[in-house]
Amino acid sequence: MKTKLILTCVLGLLLGVTSCKKATETKSSTPLLPGGSKASFSSLASLAYNWSNVAIGGGGYVTGIVIHPSAANRMYIRTDVGGAYRWDATALAWVQILDAVSSSVDGIALDANVTDRVYVGTNAGLYQSNDQGSTWSKLSSFPGTFSGNGDLRWAGEPIAVDPLNSAILFVGSRANGLYKSTTTGSSFSQASGVPTGADVRSVVIDPSGSTGSSSKIYATVAGTGVYMSTNGGTSFSLISGSPTNPNRMAIGASGKLYVTHSTGIKVYDGSAWTDITPSTDAGENYCAISIDPTNTLRLAVAVRTSASGDPMYRSTDGGTTWAKINTSTLPITKSNEPGWWPSSWFSSATSSIAFDPLHSGNMYYTDWFGIWFTANMFQSGSIAFSAQENGHEETDLLTLAAPSPGAGTLVYSGCADVGGFRHISLTSYPTTSLYSTQQITSISYCEQFPQNIAILATNNNDASGIQLFTSANSGGSWTAATLPSGITAGGRIVVSSYNPDKMIYVAHGASGKIYSTSNKGVSWTASTNGPLGADAGTSNDIYDKCFPAAADCVNGSKFYVFQGGFMYMSTDVGVTWAKRNTTAIPTASSWTNVASRPGIDGEAWVSLDGNGLYKLASGASAFTQITTMPIARCFSFGAPQSGSTTALYAYGTLSGGSGNDLYRSLDDGSTWDQISNGQHFSAGVKAIAADRTTFGQVYIATGGRGVMVGHP
Repeated sequence: MKTKLILTCVLGLLLGVTSCKKATETKSSTPLLPGGSKASFSSLASLAYNWSNVAIGGGGYVTGIVIHPSAANRMYIRTDVGGAYRWDATALAWVQILDAVSSSVDGIALDANVTDRVYVGTNAGLYQSNDQGSTWSKLSSFPGTFSGNGDLRWAGEPIAVDPLNSAILFVGSRANGLYKSTTTGSSFSQASGVPTGADVRSVVIDPSGSTGSSSKIYATVAGTGVYMSTNGGTSFSLISGSPTNPNRMAIGASGKLYVTHSTGIKVYDGSAWTDITPSTDAGENYCAISIDPTNTLRLAVAVRTSASGDPMYRSTDGGTTWAKINTSTLPITKSNEPGWWPSSWFSSATSSIAFDPLHSGNMYYTDWFGIWFTANMFQSGSIAFSAQENGHEETDLLTLAAPSPGAGTLVYSGCADVGGFRHISLTSYPTTSLYSTQQITSISYCEQFPQNIAILATNNNDASGIQLFTSANSGGSWTAATLPSGITAGGRIVVSSYNPDKMIYVAHGASGKIYSTSNKGVSWTASTNGPLGADAGTSNDIYDKCFPAAADCVNGSKFYVFQGGFMYMSTDVGVTWAKRNTTAIPTASSWTNVASRPGIDGEAWVSLDGNGLYKLASGASAFTQITTMPIARCFSFGAPQSGSTTALYAYGTLSGGSGNDLYRSLDDGSTWDQISNGQHFSAGVKAIAADRTTFGQVYIATGGRGVMVGHP
C-alpha cells in the first residue's frame, strides 16, 4: 500500500464535484467454458460518475468524538464500521474523511498545537493527516494493531499527543501494549512497564506542572487497571487500587484523574482512589466521561449498556454530588433530524462525551446510532438535545431492491439493526422505517405490480425468529404471513413477476427445501424435484450473502434457483422444478446472486464470487461465461440507454486485473466501463441495485456507509 492516500477526490465527489480519468486499455484472453461460449473483452474506460449517500441518517455506532482545544468547530468522530468524519461548520454537516483508508476506526486524536493535524488508528494501521483528513500518510513504523469493530471499541481513545510537544505521541495497541514516539510518528519505541501483550484502550496526558514536554501520562489496560508514568513515558507502573476494567479517563481540577469502569467511577488524587459513583446507579458499567474545560468542576458521565435510555449524569462539584438527567426533576427534550428515529432513542450504549472547550456548557455525546448535542448541559429546567446527523451515514446494509417503474419508489433497503427503508428521495430522510424490526434480510417485489412487496424480517442477528410480511402499497401497511411449517430462521423470499399472491421461499441450510404459495403465504407446498440447500450459504445469520433465487421478469409462472452448478427452473410457480443446463458450471465460492433479465422471457444470470459471472440465454441448455469478469461479487440490471436493451452493473474483478471495483456494461459484459470514479468502498459492497427507471443510476449497499448512489 502506498504510504500516502489522496482523499481530495473523494471529498470532491461528496460535495458534487466530478472528474474523469481515461484508463489504459486492458486486454485479456477469453478461455472457452466447456458446454458454453465465450464473451470477448476489448477495453476499459473510467466514466465520470457522481457518488453520494442516499439520505438515511446515522444508524451506526459512533465510538468516539474529539474536539480541538483552540480551533473553533474543529471536531471529528470515529465509527466502528463507517470510517471517520470531520465537522464542516459552513455546511453544518459531517464530511467523510477516511473512505480510501478503512471503515473501522479504533482511536482518534488531535494535536493541540497543529490545528489541522489528526491521527487515526484503523484496522489498516496508524495514519496521520496534516490537512484535516483530506490526505493521509500511514505511519508504517507503528508495530501495533487495532480493531475498530472489536470489543471495547467504545472505551477511550488509545492515541494521545503531548499538548506541550507535538513531536511526542503515545499510542496504545490492541495486543502489543503501549508505544511512544518522539518523532511525530516516524518511529516508535515500546513503553516500559506496560505489559507488551496488553490491550491498551485509553491514553491521557496531564500537562500541568511540566515544561517542554508533559511528565505525567496515564494508560488503561483492559482487565488489569490504570498505568501511570511520572517521567514523560520513560517507564510506567500499575497504580495500586485502580479499577480492574477501566473504560475512559479525564483530567479534572487539580490534576485529578477521573476513571469510568465496569462498576462505577473512581477519582485518583495522586495518592488514593475515591469512589464517586452515583448511588442511584451503583455497580453499573460507566463509560463516557468529559470535563468542561471552562470549569473543571463540571463533568458529565454516562452508563453504557446494550440498550437505549442509559443513565446520564452531570455534576458541578467534581463528582461529589450528581444530578441524573432525563428524569422528572431534570427532563430533556429531543429533536431528531431523521424522522424515522424512534422516540426511545436517547443515550443508547453511549460511548463518548465531549464538551466544547470554546463554548461553555456545549456538550456532544455519541452512541449506537449517531451524535447528539446540547447547547447547555448545565442549564436549569429542561435540557434540549438535538441529533446532529447531517452527512453521517453509517447503516450496515443487508440487501437492496430497486423496483420496476410504477412503484413510486427509487429503492428499498434492508439493514442490520435499524430494519430498512423505502427511499422515495435521494436527499430527504425517510420519515418511517420500512417495517418495525431490527433486521430486514430479504426483499422482493412484483415486476408487473411493483407496489406489491414481500420482506423477511427478524430482531435477531442469527436470523432466527424470521417472519414474512407482505404489502400492497409499497410498505405503507403490512400483512403478516406464515412461513412453511418448521421454518424458524433465514431463507429468501421471491414474488412472482405477475401475481403477488404467488411466491416461493428458499429455506436456509444444507437440506433447505423450496416451497411455493399461491395465496400470499396462507399455505405452502414443498416443491417436487426442487434442489436442496440452495441457500446453504456460509452461516445462518443476517450477513449471509447467498441470494440464489429469482422470478422471471416476463413470465409470471417461472422462477429460477441455482444450486450445485445447475440452474433449476419452475414453470408452474415453484411447484415442480427441472435443471435448465445440462453441463454443470462451478458452484459458489462465497457470494451467490441470481437475477433474470428484464424484458426477456427465460433469460437468467448468476454470479458466483470467485467462480465468475454466467448467462443462461432464453431456451439455452448451456451457460455462457462472461470471462471478462472472472470474479463477480454481485450484479444488477438497470434501465437501458436509449436504443439499447439493458444496462448491466457488477462489482468484481476484471480479467487481468486485481482488486474489486464497480463496472457497467452495455453489451452483456463484452466491454466494461469503470464507474467508481475515485469512490472507495472501504466498508465493502454487500449488494447492487440498478435503478429501473433512470439510465445510469445505481445503488450500492455498503457494510457501514449506508446506501451509496452513483449517476453520470
